Amino acid sequence: MTERSAIHARDVRRVFESRKGFFFNELIRTEALRGVDLDVDHGEIFGLLGPNGAGKTTFTKILSTLLIPTSGSVEVLGLDVVRQAAELRPRIGLVLGGERGLYNRISARENLRYFADIYGVPVVHRDRRIQEVLDRVDLTEAADRRVEEFSRGMKQKLHLARGILHGPEILFLDEPTIGLDPKSARETRKLIRSLVADGVTIFLTTHYMFEAEELCQRIAVLSRGRIVARDTVAGLRKLVGGDRTIEVEAYGFDDGEIQRLNRLPGVSRVMSEEFGPRLRLTMRVRTDELSLEQVRAQLVNHPELAVRERRTSLEDVYLDLVEEEAS
Repeated sequence: MTERSAIHARDVRRVFESRKGFFFNELIRTEALRGVDLDVDHGEIFGLLGPNGAGKTTFTKILSTLLIPTSGSVEVLGLDVVRQAAELRPRIGLVLGGERGLYNRISARENLRYFADIYGVPVVHRDRRIQEVLDRVDLTEAADRRVEEFSRGMKQKLHLARGILHGPEILFLDEPTIGLDPKSARETRKLIRSLVADGVTIFLTTHYMFEAEELCQRIAVLSRGRIVARDTVAGLRKLVGGDRTIEVEAYGFDDGEIQRLNRLPGVSRVMSEEFGPRLRLTMRVRTDELSLEQVRAQLVNHPELAVRERRTSLEDVYLDLVEEEAS
């Protein structure tokens, strides 16, 4: 483990076992994680992306000491998550979100007072610290209302307040803005950035590509229990074929036309998909040398041809990587 690493994971595997059949005599083994290696630096926002069932939540629970790996080694803040869990837990925060984890029949302030006692926040500082986090998540005016009266966005803010209450060095956020309206999601992202400015390391899982692109210095893509790529957003764009994406639409293309497009300068790959009666070709391009006129010149038999260019998005990168792993 390097001095810079807040998280250091090597060959992490997790197998879940269950039984089925009339007499429950058939053992089913499900590999949720299949040899994950990962390093996260202190003070960065690191994003973990992946489809449902890829193992994101399982991995997050292992990092936050809620789940023991079947094999492999994990250190967080230099501490082993299995052997030194009790020592590690006061130094980390976890926000899973959703409806669970809060007490609906008491107020937000009373919830935080309860969790402050669990986290060991000194009583002499407790109420002041609670007020600080309520201010930070913009819940001061609603602090003495019962949580059952809160909207989903307000509950998510309270989850975040709970997660940072004890001043953790690293905060694990599992889908922190899922289900939130745009205003609440933007406020949550603003809060996440402010925590990093205070020196907190953030480990974030999300389904929202624009959110990961906006927040994360580095990103890993998890698919079928394995890390299939890790880099900056710019590095991931290069990995799948470049910053430029050119899309071509018409009522059909023959194999010769697609082959000519593949041979154009800077083209790394050409993918096709149907859009009703039309066919769309998506081209990943590595250089600026290729012009749209050169593309049109290869497809002169299509008077209804539509050609447009855009920057390769993180969603493009993600889909390319996940689909490549699945094929």
